[in-house]
Amino acid sequence: MVPDRYRLDAVGRYLLEQFELRRPGVRAWTPELEASLRAQAEGEIVQMERQLHELEIDDPQYWQRVRRVLDEILLPRYAKVATEEIGLANRDYGIWRGGDLLARATFALAGFILGIIAVETPYIPIYEKWFPAVLLVAGPVFPDLAMWWYRRRFRKKLDALVQDLAKANQILETYRPLSELTHSLESRPHLAEAPATVADDRAAEDDPQRERS
Repeated sequence: MVPDRYRLDAVGRYLLEQFELRRPGVRAWTPELEASLRAQAEGEIVQMERQLHELEIDDPQYWQRVRRVLDEILLPRYAKVATEEIGLANRDYGIWRGGDLLARATFALAGFILGIIAVETPYIPIYEKWFPAVLLVAGPVFPDLAMWWYRRRFRKKLDALVQDLAKANQILETYRPLSELTHSLESRPHLAEAPATVADDRAAEDDPQRERS
């Protein structure tokens, strides 16, 4: 029972954002890199645990589960998708010549020629004379569109990982042992004891009156 900002999905999203700050400069996924990311994550988790302690919320069992999820789910799955992304980036996403000026000019010329063929071929239902000009303009931005598509796919994989962490958090909270919940509440006496209600106050006021009657 922790605040929403410390739930598994929120913690996972934050750690992924920190990992992504380092990934653009990485040329290959190595055991040393994974160990460094794990150490970085452990430092962040310790800081979060310290913040909750300052709020008088102590739940060691919860942070044990967070670390287990980090080792068994978050890092292995991030390693897989990051390795694929790093490999694609090293190959310039399969774009000819990495999308340099010569490649962009070639794409523009090829698009213009294909546009003319499409307009002049009878069995292709394209009759607009301006269609080749559209491909001429779109050709130079083709490398940017290709890289945007690959990076968007990578981001969707990270989002799917965070969504899976949210589901895992819900399952863990639903089937959490009662002993852990009791320990968590005992560390927060102001939550373990129900606050007095207005009805309780009225009942306390009525008791002396009943005694006098």
